[in-house]
Amino acid sequence: MDDDYGKVRIVLEAKDYSITRDERGFDVIMMDGFASTTSSGDPMLVHKVYDVLIPPEAVGEELKLEIVSAEVQVLDGTFEIPPVGAIAPVAGERELAADEVGIEYWGEGKSITDGINLDVYEKDADYPENFLELLPPSQMRKWKFARLDYTPFTYNPVSKKLTVIKSAVVEISYGVSPAPLDRTLLTDTVMDDVAAGMFVNYEEGRLWYEEAAMKAAIKMEAKPLAAADYVIITTNAIVANSAKLNAFKSHKESLGYSVLVVTETDFLGLTGQAPNQRAEKIRQWLKENYLTKGIKYVLLIGDPRPFESGEGDVPMKMCWPRYSEDSHREAPTDYFYADLTGNWDRNANQIYGEWVDFTASGGVDLTAEVYVGRIPVYDAGYSTLDAILQKIIDYETSLSTGWRKSALLPMSFLDGGVYGYSATDYGALGEEMKVKFLDGAGFSCYRMYQQGSGACGVNSAYSSEAELRGGTGVRDRWAGDDYGIVSWAGHGSPVHTEVGYSKPAVCYDGALFVSSYASSLNDLRPSFVYHGSCSNAHPETKDNVAYSVLKKGGISTLGSTRVCWYYLGESFGGFEGSPSVGGIGFGYVKRIVQELPGADALYQLKQTIYPSGSAMLMNWYDFNLYGDPALNIRLEVPNSPPETPDRPVGPNSGKIGLLYSYSAVSDDPDGDQLRYVFDWGDATTSQTGFVDSGTTGSLTHLWNVEGVYNIRVRAEDVRGATSEWSEPLEVSIFQGVNRVAGVRRSPIFGF
Repeated sequence: MDDDYGKVRIVLEAKDYSITRDERGFDVIMMDGFASTTSSGDPMLVHKVYDVLIPPEAVGEELKLEIVSAEVQVLDGTFEIPPVGAIAPVAGERELAADEVGIEYWGEGKSITDGINLDVYEKDADYPENFLELLPPSQMRKWKFARLDYTPFTYNPVSKKLTVIKSAVVEISYGVSPAPLDRTLLTDTVMDDVAAGMFVNYEEGRLWYEEAAMKAAIKMEAKPLAAADYVIITTNAIVANSAKLNAFKSHKESLGYSVLVVTETDFLGLTGQAPNQRAEKIRQWLKENYLTKGIKYVLLIGDPRPFESGEGDVPMKMCWPRYSEDSHREAPTDYFYADLTGNWDRNANQIYGEWVDFTASGGVDLTAEVYVGRIPVYDAGYSTLDAILQKIIDYETSLSTGWRKSALLPMSFLDGGVYGYSATDYGALGEEMKVKFLDGAGFSCYRMYQQGSGACGVNSAYSSEAELRGGTGVRDRWAGDDYGIVSWAGHGSPVHTEVGYSKPAVCYDGALFVSSYASSLNDLRPSFVYHGSCSNAHPETKDNVAYSVLKKGGISTLGSTRVCWYYLGESFGGFEGSPSVGGIGFGYVKRIVQELPGADALYQLKQTIYPSGSAMLMNWYDFNLYGDPALNIRLEVPNSPPETPDRPVGPNSGKIGLLYSYSAVSDDPDGDQLRYVFDWGDATTSQTGFVDSGTTGSLTHLWNVEGVYNIRVRAEDVRGATSEWSEPLEVSIFQGVNRVAGVRRSPIFGF
């Protein structure tokens, strides 16, 4: 490697695959670890995006890709590869204008007829033209990387031949910057654990960063970091009026976080990117401090309305992923505060987050430097905020967690089948979740799918525990039982989600859930909730569904601030790795089950998949987390020793030969059953049977020798954890006499 130029070489390999015939007669490819391709109307193949580390001195804008060699095989026979479905919004009829009901999007520059892109299907050539594509570079804190989109199959739709690229040796070349490296950046370690599982060449690449950090440390004087890995960005008014914010801060510190509260006093005086409104100022504060303070988590507390809707005091940023389209153009987002190295207005036109801002090198890179969550506060609702903060404290300190291994899965059809695609039954999403990770993690699942009794007789191919019908069925099931996770799908709006669909015919069956239903939910055992519906987290609507559930019934909610998108004809096996609303739900819930905190689950999910166009980029922007970013579901509580009982209770003196009873009570942090072990002070011990935690246990003992004894007790749980011995109880045991008619009798020993 010379001083101005370098290369990284890696090997990409196809994995085990299968090709099966679906009910329409199409050949569907599935490959381990790969997802279906996502270009609507084009052949549905499989692909995977690989993240490849480049050295810290590399210039990302100068990356080039060379395929050194490839092992290629043309498969025997011919194949009918189906087209990828059109993209459609998961919006209810009340959310769409009259002329928008049933709309689909195919992407730009295509000749679509009967659901296929004729520009591809009538061309005697392999698709895609290049099986490997170099995507725009990205950066996660200190880690710089290239992104490679690998499609291990190509298809000729005229000859109907499939070619598999079994493996490929590729080189990524890069220019080297002569500028000195930033020591603060190089010595940052906040996302190192994420990097270890993210990059295909991590073991090689980490050495480049360790070497550069060592050199920088030798050349530069070390500067201590002001650690604050958890930052709360809020308002002076909330700090002054919340009765629970300090307790919440102390609670997070008791868990090992270093918490810093930031208000307008800290950020309003800063100059951010034009137009330099509140959102840009908040982001500027984060850009200036996330490295020096070691920030990982950011909790935004305040009014989330973006500038274009009146600007709340801690606003979301309005972005425009579909700015050139006629409708559904904008998406308020907190992602703006998570990606701190990308330029969200790359073309400097003050229209943030456009498709061109994303695809341009140095623009939006969708890799988070910090993980962001939010608790909305409307109209000085301090008591509501306090209730949410206390609920989070209670959830994280609760020792009763067994109920959390349960999931409620209400899943609607999203359409009845158009352009020759099968009906899109999101019951398939519930089944894919259940089969691929919920069952294996020991979760009980209560499924609610459409089973034929509702509008148009819509009937899922998958069985469920109860039929999904419009009305209060989901509310009543959720209110009556405890669920660690609730994940639904259905067309929606800010205040409701529906059962059924509007295309090809109107087949709505009423409400799946509405905001007002949240008042009926159990807030003592709140759920992680995924809202697979349009606009359920609409920040301008104060009673939006996601916020209503966060207030009661939910502990953390992930919902869409605007219209979100799915693929027509999505089916079982196609959700994992998809950028659709179903793919985001699958990946998010899977990571919640793996006990990642909510924000880790959200941002790491979005790192592993890639938006295929402006509509799917909108999915990246408008799914935002309401709740504590560092909170996880915590399914298993480590075994803790029982509390030490108080000193035994019973007589403190007595006669030899009489049985005396002593009792004790203890609690077990894990809720396990306990037994009590009594030490009688005469070299003997005895123990009770197991009883429920908090239940009194009693034993009796017989002494045969006079004396003063110290009786003590300890508790043991069913898993063997033992408390300390209690403080002793001093008792005097003496030889007594019974007098009957003046006759002295001998002491009585035993019975």
